[in-house]
Amino acid sequence: MIFPNEYKTIGWTEEGKTSPDERKIIYFLSEYILEKTAEGYNLYKTEHEGAGLIRKTKSARLISGAWETVLFKKPLNIKNRALLIQTAAKLLEEENEKREKGETREKGETREKGEQREEIDVRPATTVIFTGIDRHLTFVKDPDLSAITEIEVIDVTPPEPPWLADCVRRLDGADIFGDLQIRFTEKIADLSVYQGDKTIYPCRSSGLKGKFLDSDRIDEKEDGWRLVGCDTSKRIAEALYPDLKYEFFEMCPMRSELTKPEKPFITRCCKSENSGNIVKINGQTGIIVHWGTGEWQIAESIRKLALELQKEE
Repeated sequence: MIFPNEYKTIGWTEEGKTSPDERKIIYFLSEYILEKTAEGYNLYKTEHEGAGLIRKTKSARLISGAWETVLFKKPLNIKNRALLIQTAAKLLEEENEKREKGETREKGETREKGEQREEIDVRPATTVIFTGIDRHLTFVKDPDLSAITEIEVIDVTPPEPPWLADCVRRLDGADIFGDLQIRFTEKIADLSVYQGDKTIYPCRSSGLKGKFLDSDRIDEKEDGWRLVGCDTSKRIAEALYPDLKYEFFEMCPMRSELTKPEKPFITRCCKSENSGNIVKINGQTGIIVHWGTGEWQIAESIRKLALELQKEE
C-alpha cells in the first residue's frame, strides 16, 4: 500500500499547462505528482536533487496510469486514514467487479484507429484519489485493510448506552483519531442477565432489578444471594456483611471471562491506580481508564495505546 503520511508531499499538474522546462524542476516537499489528463489522472513517484525550495527533478516514475486511477467524487476528511483506506478498498472492489462483468471496457476489446485495430488497456483499478474538505488532494494505492489497527472497546451495560463505548463512538465520530489509522469494535457484557430479587450489584445507577451495596440493606440470614461485581465489590460486601453467604460473579474487566479481549483493547476499572496503565490481558495489549473518566482522558488514553501498538509492530 502507498498512502502518503501528509498530503503536502503531493504535487499537482495538468496536461498541456506545464511546459517542458517546468517539468525539470520540482517543489522540495513533492514526493508524488498527480497529473490531470483528458483520460484521467496519472500518478508519479518523484525524486529530486539539490537544495532550496525549488529543486531539479531527478526522476518521475509512473506508478498508476489514468486507467488504474479512480477519483472519489465526494469530499472527505482526508486526515482520517482509516476512513480513506476502507473507502478506497470498497470503491476499487466495486469498480473492478464492474470491469469483470463488462460494465466498463473489457480486456481485448478493440476500436478502429485508421486502418489499425488498437487493443484497449484494461488493467484493474489500483488507486483512488480523494479530495479533502479543504480541497487538497491525497491518494491510496493498493489499499490494505490489515494496515488498520482494530481496538476493542470493552464495557458493560446497563446503563444504556455504556459510558465508555458511547464516549469512544462520539470521539471517533469527531475524527480526532484520524491520523492514528485505527478503528473500533465493541465487546459489551450485559449485566441484566443476572438481575433478580436476590442479586446484589455495586451501584443502583444501573437501574437493574436487585439489591445494591450503595443503597440497600441486605438480610444476612437468607441464603441464595449472588454478588455481581469486582474485587472492590467483594471487599465492600465483606465489610458490611461479614457473615453473608453468596455466589460471586466476577465482572472486573481485568479478570472476567465475559470481557476477555481478543485484540488490542481499552476498558475501565474502578481503581484509580490502574488508570492510564498499559496492560496485557489474554496476550493482548490494552489500556485502562477510570470508571467515570471523561472524554478528554479517554481520547488521551487511546492515543497512548495506539502509539504503544505502533512500537510493537
